[in-house]
Amino acid sequence: MNLSNLTNSNLILLNNNAKTKDEVIKTLVNKLYKNGKLSSEEGFLKAVFDREKLSATGLEGGLAIPHGKSNFVKEASFAVMSTKNIVGWESLDPDNEVKYIFLLAIPEAAAGDTHLELLSELMTRMSDEEYKEKLFASKDVKQFMTNLDNELVDNTGDIVYTKSIVAVTACPAGIAHTYMAAEALVKAGNNMGVKVYVEKQGANGTEDRHTSENLKNADAAIFAVAVGVKEEDRFKHLAITKVGVAEPLKDAEGIIKKALEKAENHKKGDYVETASSEEKESIGSLVKQSVMTGISYMVPLIIAAGMINAMAVMAANLFDLQHLYDHATGAGSWLNNFRVLGSIVNTFLSSIFKILLHNI
Repeated sequence: MNLSNLTNSNLILLNNNAKTKDEVIKTLVNKLYKNGKLSSEEGFLKAVFDREKLSATGLEGGLAIPHGKSNFVKEASFAVMSTKNIVGWESLDPDNEVKYIFLLAIPEAAAGDTHLELLSELMTRMSDEEYKEKLFASKDVKQFMTNLDNELVDNTGDIVYTKSIVAVTACPAGIAHTYMAAEALVKAGNNMGVKVYVEKQGANGTEDRHTSENLKNADAAIFAVAVGVKEEDRFKHLAITKVGVAEPLKDAEGIIKKALEKAENHKKGDYVETASSEEKESIGSLVKQSVMTGISYMVPLIIAAGMINAMAVMAANLFDLQHLYDHATGAGSWLNNFRVLGSIVNTFLSSIFKILLHNI
């Protein structure tokens, strides 16, 4: 997977002289704008600073990942800066000395976008210390771009798992913390012999959705989130440990240990499988299709009802029976029967027709 497709050499600034967080962010936003990634420099800059007010984007190991989600972003992309000086940056690790900064630009509506998938992969790789060290040891921009595309090595083949946990990670922007928290939980679980399955509910939609088998067999559940969990009822049979989305970056092993301890004092319920969003959507589509089919059969009846009503009026006019039509109120009058039948059918079917159209 070529992460270099998300950026270019003009967006990589190594050994920069920037000294403050504001200076770093403004410089990188300007680079993104000049390289055609943004439609408004000021608009996106505001989105980034608004995000900074929500929670710390400094992490640990010298890393900070400011980001903004905005309609001013043309396509998902990122800019990078390494600095000569330590930059003061609010971080999850109070001792974090920031020198490596990724600025992520995320479109407001980009679920399923290929660029966004690559951005998610970048966040996963940045959780790997070896990958990060090699990346920022690059001597120049060309080497940086090459190292950016290095794949992670999977060393989990020999691990024997004794427990399993289903987890959900989610944050407002749906990129940085969502994926890094997921990776932190998985890595910590591997170290502890605990298989952690993580469902990411991020900017790219729901990824790695939990299977019924994993939900049924899990010993506990962890929600590392800053927003609501979708379809939370799936986990009601398990002991649930809720933490902030950034907490796994500080102490993932501690969270897993806490979740398993909580599960020991919680009687596990029976897992009841529910329809997924995709299945619900397909059911909705089936209902909609059925309704539309019904409407197609109703249209001729509505037309026929109108014609029946019109025939009664025409008969009265053609045969000089207007006086009979006007006074045709008896049950035995054929003109009255035509008129009443047409009116009832027309009114009834037209009303249903309008209601169905309104609810589709």
